[in-house]
Amino acid sequence: MRVCILYVALFACACPSKPTTTGTGNGTGHTATGTLPAACEGIRGKLQQLYRAEAQAKEPARVEQAVADNTAMVLADCAAQPDKVAACVRDASTVQDVEARCVTPLDDEGTEGEAMRR
Repeated sequence: MRVCILYVALFACACPSKPTTTGTGNGTGHTATGTLPAACEGIRGKLQQLYRAEAQAKEPARVEQAVADNTAMVLADCAAQPDKVAACVRDASTVQDVEARCVTPLDDEGTEGEAMRR
């Protein structure tokens, strides 16, 4: 009987109650892959390309992590304002363009500024 209860408990723990998604975090929230608007998914490749070039030049020891983190940051902003951010990224030619014109500016601590939280 105890073995049967153990198996039921293990099975219950192994089966999630909600569907799980794999995604990218941005430190302030979670953007799950597959839940982004199509406009945001459409800029993912360009963002990865821009951030990869920058990371290879500035931080070659952590290229993949830098690309993932920075792409997730922009996609999180895109999820909040898909049309605006996606159009801006499509027109951008550098990481500096993306960060200066397309996304919510970060303060000195690397978080969104107080003015942008309202």
